[in-house]
Order: sequence, then C-alpha cells, then structure tokens
Amino acid sequence: MKRTIMLVSLVFGMNAMINAQPNQHHTQTRITEDLYYSQLSDSIFMITHYFPFWGGNSMLVVLPGHKGVLIDTPYESTGMQSLLDWIESRFDELELTVIVTGFHQDNLGGNELLRARGIDVYGADRTAILVSEEGPSFKNFLLESVENNENKKYLDSYQKLTFIPPNKTFPIHEGLKLEIENEIFEVFFPGESHTVDNTVVYLHHHKILFGGCMFKGLMYQSPGYLGYANMKEWPGSIEKVMERFPDCRIVIPGHGDFGDKSVLSHTLEIVKKANEK
Repeated sequence: MKRTIMLVSLVFGMNAMINAQPNQHHTQTRITEDLYYSQLSDSIFMITHYFPFWGGNSMLVVLPGHKGVLIDTPYESTGMQSLLDWIESRFDELELTVIVTGFHQDNLGGNELLRARGIDVYGADRTAILVSEEGPSFKNFLLESVENNENKKYLDSYQKLTFIPPNKTFPIHEGLKLEIENEIFEVFFPGESHTVDNTVVYLHHHKILFGGCMFKGLMYQSPGYLGYANMKEWPGSIEKVMERFPDCRIVIPGHGDFGDKSVLSHTLEIVKKANEK
C-alpha cells in the first residue's frame, strides 16, 4: 500500500469534562472497540476514536484513482495502527495524503507511528513549535486525566505517547491548498480559538468543512477544555470561517455529530455564553 500521508493539524478537540461517550445520532460501524466509522457518501468516511471517553473525529476521503485524504489522527498509536489496518484491508492500494489541524493528541497522536513508517506529516509551523514547547506539559495533563480510570490501557497508552511535530510545515497565516484528483483541500487559519493553532479544512467540490477542535457538535453545551484557548478571539475566528465558506453543506466538528452550518452558529453561541460568565 502506498502511503503518502499529508498531515495538516486537523481532528479531535478534547473535552476533559465529559465522563461518558456522548450519544451519536448518525450510524456508526465498529472497526475496533474504540474506533468507528460513519459513511457520509460513496467516497467519504468520518472516523471516530473514543479514547477513553472523548469523541474524536477524523475523516477519510476516498477519491477516484486510488487516492485518499485523512484529516487528523486517532488519539494514540494503537488507534492509528487500527485505522491504517482498516484502510489497507478496505482500499488495498490506496495512496494516502493526511492533513491534521492542531497540536493536541486528538489531532496528531498518531504521528509517531506515521513518521516511523516514513509517512510525511504536514502541519502549520505554529503547530510544530507548540509540540516542542507544550508537548511534555500537555502529556502530563493527559496522564493525570486518566490515572484513576479503571481501564489501565489508557494510562499505559498515554505513558508511551510521544508528541511528534509535523515534518512538513507551512506558514499558518498563509494556509495551504492541495489539489488531489478533482478535489481542492483548503487549510485555513482564521485566528486563535480552541487553541492558538487550530486550522480548518474545506473540501471545495464536496462543500464539506472539517472544523476540528474549533467547533463542537450540537449535543455539547460548553466549549470544553480551555487550557490553551483564546476565548476573546474564538468568536471572531468562527465568524471568519462562516464568511470564507458560506456554501458549506456538511460541517464536521472535532467532537460529536456532523451536521450543517448550524454547527457553526451553535459553537458561536456557546463560546459567547462562556465569555459572558
């Protein structure tokens, strides 16, 4: 299987306040105990990794010509390995490009495995810096969040987790456009939000917006974990995304169900309410 994976920090915003897997309204098919997929169309799949109780979404886009794009990674190497196994078994000679959208583990927790396989990881320059500067302290936070969990596999996994920065970077304020087959993937940074480096990815032909950690599914009523958030800029960043991609049909948030543009307005509302408190 050819593996040309381009990773631009995208997929999974973390909410340390949720203590159970949130209810999903779309149909999910099990890959492993923690990993599921939802088929959005003949060629588009949303991947969800529950580890241990945060709903993290990534998306696999399968395009004509045996080429595909993966946006964001599972939380850690075990989930990443399971996803690669599933891709290989289902799509055989698929050539992958991977894009990720931030420096948290729900964006790039699979980087160590990807780089060990020689797979290129593309991400914003700011993301690479944050991995180096904040990776160790964020890992300690993750270990504290799971140390009392009855299932020790989560603690063991995060103890082994190594934050690996993208090896291919682009200037965050310039963004990135990738044309693969008949699709244009636009990586856009509208400003700081859930973290100071969260980007979004827009599929121009399919009119799908991968909002990642910047956006929350409709079942959420709080903006979630705010350890690296810029609450002041977040509302304006959402509005810039809405202005840049007014024709989006489907919005995939970092956590929760995919939906339409109401996901954007919903997140804007809960962030504004949080700022009022």
